[in-house]
Amino acid sequence: MYRHRPSVSAASAVERSRLRTLGGQSVAAAIALAALAGAYWLAAALHNNDSTGWRMGFAGLIGAIVLLYFPLSVEHRAWDAPPIHDISTDVGNAPQFKALLPLRAGASNGPEYDGQKKVMLKGKITTVAELQKLAYPDIKPVGKLLNPHNDPKVDSKAILFWPAFAQAKHMGWNIVSLDEKTGMIEATATTLWFGFTDDIAVRVISGGTMGARLDMRSKSRVGTADYGRNAERVRDYIKGL
Repeated sequence: MYRHRPSVSAASAVERSRLRTLGGQSVAAAIALAALAGAYWLAAALHNNDSTGWRMGFAGLIGAIVLLYFPLSVEHRAWDAPPIHDISTDVGNAPQFKALLPLRAGASNGPEYDGQKKVMLKGKITTVAELQKLAYPDIKPVGKLLNPHNDPKVDSKAILFWPAFAQAKHMGWNIVSLDEKTGMIEATATTLWFGFTDDIAVRVISGGTMGARLDMRSKSRVGTADYGRNAERVRDYIKGL
């Protein structure tokens, strides 16, 4: 097993999260201003019949629109995503964080699984687990038949564990801990645009004598709603397997 040890205090971690949020908002605002500037330059060039200015203004406008598309699409998804930020393939016994606990010090969202936490949606009270089932019914445990002949020499858990680890690396996650004996992999993922850190736990266990089962959990450290990114991450990981 190997672990990444934290090198910052809880206070500085919270401050970094706050600054990343402000930074993401600033980037979106800057791109929007660039789009307005490109539109103004393009209009001025057309008015003055300036071919060089027209081309540069048009290129600037298109570039700004392309860059602005992603943060705007994230905001649009927020309207459709449920107000949850903790997704697990096993809502009854979700994988738990252990090696990640020191790294999560100061996070506004605690490390415990939110499955039974009460949430309000459209005037009705429900739980995170029930809301996940309604919003993401496709997110379920992964079962693999790896020892169809029930050979006692075959370790189905190990056969699934290492591809699970390889897929975690392929996803670009920061691997914090892995332990073949317990079947646990813990990692973090950082969002591209806004720099939010999400925590991930993958658990591989024996599924009877002929197979193995994999469960995954992804939870945001900050925020109430995750814009659906944790569910998307789980889907992408499982699809890669």
